[in-house]
Amino acid sequence: MFGLGAVLVTATPAFAQTAEPTVADLQKVIERLVRRVETLERQVRTGTPATGNQPVTRAVARSRAGAPPPEPTEVALHPGEGPPPPITAQAAPPPPPAPQAPASATPSAPAPGQFEVSEEAAERALERTLAATGNLVVPQGFAEFEPLLSYTRREAPTQVLFNVTRNEFFPAVDVRLGLPWESQIEMLLPWNFTEQQTTDVAVSPPQLVANRWGNAIGDLTIGGAKTILHENGWIPGLLGRVSYEIPTGPRSANGVPLVSGQDRLAFSLTALKRQDPLVFVATGGYTKAFTANQINPGDQANFTFGTFLATSPETTLRGVLQQTFLQDVTVNGITFNGSNSVQSILTFGASSILGRGILVDLQAGIGLTNSSPKYTVILSSTWRFGVSGQ
Repeated sequence: MFGLGAVLVTATPAFAQTAEPTVADLQKVIERLVRRVETLERQVRTGTPATGNQPVTRAVARSRAGAPPPEPTEVALHPGEGPPPPITAQAAPPPPPAPQAPASATPSAPAPGQFEVSEEAAERALERTLAATGNLVVPQGFAEFEPLLSYTRREAPTQVLFNVTRNEFFPAVDVRLGLPWESQIEMLLPWNFTEQQTTDVAVSPPQLVANRWGNAIGDLTIGGAKTILHENGWIPGLLGRVSYEIPTGPRSANGVPLVSGQDRLAFSLTALKRQDPLVFVATGGYTKAFTANQINPGDQANFTFGTFLATSPETTLRGVLQQTFLQDVTVNGITFNGSNSVQSILTFGASSILGRGILVDLQAGIGLTNSSPKYTVILSSTWRFGVSGQ
């Protein structure tokens, strides 16, 4: 606002020689100026260009504040004359619009049916699955406790007079502890529940001859694993493992043969290659079987190839093909030629993180050869927690 003396201008020199204007005349002039200022303010707010008859004076502010008008010492107005020529004021330009971020920097919401996968979350689920399946070691300072339950269906229809079918249940506890130098120790203790049915196929219709249950503690397996080489370019990561199966369980219970009572030493080497979001794993191993109770089940050579896929931040799918070559069985020093066999199992699995440190895994395998199990199902839950003192 400008001062009233700066706004009011002299109409003609003759006015200065006449009588001074009255207070009523000045009030009329002020009222007109107030109305014009209000009109100007509305135009500024709405962005309308200002016209030439819109004075802005400090007298308006003084009038609104209740202050008396200044003494008309600079200008004299003749009574009855119109208002003095106004000083035009231009509206202030509107503020420039706020800069907007480029479209590429604005995060867009995912389309329906899609989701954004955090690399850290996907790696967490994938790493947990690889460690639970024995393809990576548990980090130092952590331990994993894994209760599991497996079911295996076996059918042996090659007998001359009898067919033998088995339902094998193996609840077990697997414990892994991460150690320095990228290594770990591991222990597995199962329990055997086995149902064996014998059917006489020489009669028609076939008749069930025997149906027995046997259960006992299984063989304790202890071992260790260590990272040998980290993945670098085309070179895969390497993991070595050695384990020993102690014959802590009996060979049979209630007349039912059990998969225990065996003395074995196993070696394996695992290669791991990443190609996000896939991980390729290949394992080669050899198991040396020792004679126990005059029975040697024969050495084994096994090869495994699998692919792991991180399908979401918390879920991993996999497919694994396992091939095992079993040598001839020896009993009391006598080798039964032709008792060797080849077992091939194709396994599909899915694992998911359900909570902090909890991984649930389900896998199902299908036998591809006559000597292989017909099918197998394994359900496990892995709990990872920190260990003090590591």
